[in-house]
Amino acid sequence: MDNHIALIMERREHARLNLRIPVLLCWAESKNPVPSETVNISSKGFYCTTKEPFAPGDRLRALLSLPAPSESKGNELYLDAEVEVMRVLMDNDASGFGLGCRIAGYHVLSRETAEKWPLPS
Repeated sequence: MDNHIALIMERREHARLNLRIPVLLCWAESKNPVPSETVNISSKGFYCTTKEPFAPGDRLRALLSLPAPSESKGNELYLDAEVEVMRVLMDNDASGFGLGCRIAGYHVLSRETAEKWPLPS
């Protein structure tokens, strides 16, 4: 099988959900998160847009704010994730960059803890 085809298949190994949710990105030692928004998300990563020119291989922290079901408003789920930037594309629609990020690990935060994010890792 052609390596190019294998890479495309590997990228699509996990089903993606077109879901726009807020995400904050930052370097592990930074207290200045960069706001972003996901375009799609899977169990292993997400694609988002940002004005910041991160590079493939960058290891970042991300705070994802997952919406609560409509019957439980106020119970959003917050994930503090360790991510690796896998690819960067110019995103003309967003006047910035598209980032393909792989989630290396995460833990769930309470609303109170998420409001103080980023916490020391």
